[in-house]
Amino acid sequence: MINAKLILLYLLQSTDVSSLGIDPDTINQEEAYCMAQNIYYEAKSEDIRGQYAVAHATLNRVNDPRFPKTVCKVVKQVGILPSGKKVCAFSWFCDGATDDVPVRKQNGESNALVEEQFETASRVAIMTLAGKSEDITNGATHFHNPLISRPDWARRFIRTLRIGHHDFYKERPLMVYNYRKPDATLAN
Repeated sequence: MINAKLILLYLLQSTDVSSLGIDPDTINQEEAYCMAQNIYYEAKSEDIRGQYAVAHATLNRVNDPRFPKTVCKVVKQVGILPSGKKVCAFSWFCDGATDDVPVRKQNGESNALVEEQFETASRVAIMTLAGKSEDITNGATHFHNPLISRPDWARRFIRTLRIGHHDFYKERPLMVYNYRKPDATLAN
């Protein structure tokens, strides 16, 4: 029976990947699957640029010392607020639904639309992890859909890109001031 992970594994072994100059042995299959899941659940209805933007925001977190060091740990990161409420880095991970991509309908038939969407998400994941795509987010580590949510953190960040139904953000740079000690001769 086909499942989402098999779609990704097939793509990694296909000639499409090697023809792009990607050595499939350099791609961690589990990390690629976590990335593809995140792209699918966060941006399956976005165009390809929106999917690449989600992939790069995810990867930018991996490369940021404030976040976990693997794609899977970034995607599955859970925090607890002082109120005790659980919050996830990506809402689909805490929505209570299964995290399996539904490539089969309940009656067992193939779900062609989901298969196609997950195949696209998998290709984007592979290309991003292989370093074969440009980060159009300008270093964004956060994103949200402004039609669905208005997170408090967005006010403290700089929006770097609006694409499709998502706004992408990065933290504001720290302002560093270079203060000089007052000159003793001027103080008199």
